[in-house]
Amino acid sequence: MKKYIIPVFVLLGAFVTSVKAQSKDELALLKDYLKVEKKDLVRQYMALSAEEDTKFWPIYDAYTADRGKIAGERISTIEDYAKAYTNLTDEQADGLVKRIMKNDQANQKVMNKYYSKVKKALGATKAAQWLQLEYYLQTIVRAEIQDAIPFIGEIERKKN
Repeated sequence: MKKYIIPVFVLLGAFVTSVKAQSKDELALLKDYLKVEKKDLVRQYMALSAEEDTKFWPIYDAYTADRGKIAGERISTIEDYAKAYTNLTDEQADGLVKRIMKNDQANQKVMNKYYSKVKKALGATKAAQWLQLEYYLQTIVRAEIQDAIPFIGEIERKKN
């Protein structure tokens, strides 16, 4: 599985840079590009039969649309953090944390929903295979983004 992931690391570097510095139009183009690349990665990893293929991809496309909304909100929260972290108030910190927690809950709800759909269409093993890949990719993305943004108070400690 991990041999398929190498191209994702290359794209993630560009994604993280986009989150930090690029315009909304460039970010939208990159997200569209990543969807195509990710779909190819899922296709290779899942190795579905023709019959499974016809069942899986409509579910996956609906999942991608739902996840896109959640990912957009997460990016918005990260952008808001990037604007405020040097002078973050308690109120702002609390609001950002609540938004991330709500986003995590929404993500889990979508994962549960689509796991059930894939399981019904392809069986538990294929659904688990897909879910494992999704969690793996989300973990990589989150780790790359987390690595790219400073911790609260990090800038102030570096000044001292």
